[in-house]
Amino acid sequence: MVFFWKKSETEKEAEKGKREAIIQLIKEGKKDKAIKILERFKDREELRKLLFDLYLEKGNYDKANRLLEEFGEELASVEERALVYDKVGKNKEAVDLYLRTGKFEHILRAGEILEDKGMDEEALKVYERALNMADVFARSDVEERIDRIRKKLGPEEKKESILDKFRKGLRKTREKVQLGLLFGGRSLDEELFEEMEEMFIKADIGVKMSVKLVEFLRKESLKRKLKTSDQLKDIVKEKLLEILKGCESNIRLGKNPPSVILFLGVNGSGKTTTIGKLAYLYRTKGKRVLLCAADTFRAAAIEQLEVWAERSGADIVKKEEGSDPASVVYEGLEKAKKDNYDIVLVDTAGRLHTKEPLINELRKIKRIIQKLLPEEPSETLLVIDATAGQNAISQAKIFKEAVDVTGIVVTKLDGSAKGGAVIPICNELKVPIKLVGVGEKIEDLQPFNAEFFVSALLD
Repeated sequence: MVFFWKKSETEKEAEKGKREAIIQLIKEGKKDKAIKILERFKDREELRKLLFDLYLEKGNYDKANRLLEEFGEELASVEERALVYDKVGKNKEAVDLYLRTGKFEHILRAGEILEDKGMDEEALKVYERALNMADVFARSDVEERIDRIRKKLGPEEKKESILDKFRKGLRKTREKVQLGLLFGGRSLDEELFEEMEEMFIKADIGVKMSVKLVEFLRKESLKRKLKTSDQLKDIVKEKLLEILKGCESNIRLGKNPPSVILFLGVNGSGKTTTIGKLAYLYRTKGKRVLLCAADTFRAAAIEQLEVWAERSGADIVKKEEGSDPASVVYEGLEKAKKDNYDIVLVDTAGRLHTKEPLINELRKIKRIIQKLLPEEPSETLLVIDATAGQNAISQAKIFKEAVDVTGIVVTKLDGSAKGGAVIPICNELKVPIKLVGVGEKIEDLQPFNAEFFVSALLD
């Protein structure tokens, strides 16, 4: 005897794609039936989320992941996407999203993923962040994880202070110029002042600034009735700090993500390296970072930015060599908005031998940014090579013609004896110095600190 099960009215309506009927099926516990029906109607936006939620409930993470790939990340919350990516082995994406939630249990899970992948240093930083959030019951577990990783990493090296980094960065300038010898207690006479002027110029402080500075010291020594050069040291420090203090400023980010930072600079200035190091800095703070390879005139620039994206844990938008740079920026910003990135760092070309096309290109890129994100870019940073000395200032003036430069990054302070160039850069350009490169390590990009700079230059 054969039995024919009659479909209920609810099932009939559900099979027509009626949302209320499908929800009723789910309430009745007929979830497998609901999934089969919803898979036929997944193109309908109002039903897609129901299907995704059922996949999660049933542990069908591969299907949930395919749904995200097909219809976009807006289908799910940050926490849901993190869980799916975790379960299907998309470790980098899972860690990014877990850290963004800011929840203790998610940050702990991010640390576990990193530790499982052998990324012990990164895992240690994440666990330390979790420890700051842990309640009294969870602290011992997190502390055990931290101890375990520290044992694996071995004895911790003494952490280099920011002042030490500045001193290291200005070592060549100090050794070649030896400004400290001038303040060793010599008699104040014309020979000393002439020697001082010569040394300031050698440190690349610039002829105009050096003459002005020495003239000021002459007058102050008479006014204060000073007898020996050691009495001048504090006055030099005061004067340099007076010049440089106005150039101290932190990087500003927009109120609403994504914040866009546009980078300018001649080829070879260290622009791409600066972008990579800054990306690393923001990634260590749990930010989601996207790099835009808009220097499309050099294949090497795109390849270099790809390497930095991998090293820093950032993502990248690129096109083939010769593409329109503005189109790369457009696609990058569309992706940043859609996929909820926090920060976008834009690399640009630096071909000063083609001044007019360069200026037009930079202006076009800025228009594209403001079309998609009217409040951006948060910063337009000009990267200047300290080893270029006074040439850096004339380069800077060309870029300032193109767009409104909001800050300067001085790179390669450790690369020559021209560390004093920071002083005329600040004095003549009247633009804040946001960052300085004081070494080759990924963490050697530092916020500019006038007091540390002056101490490292003179002591």
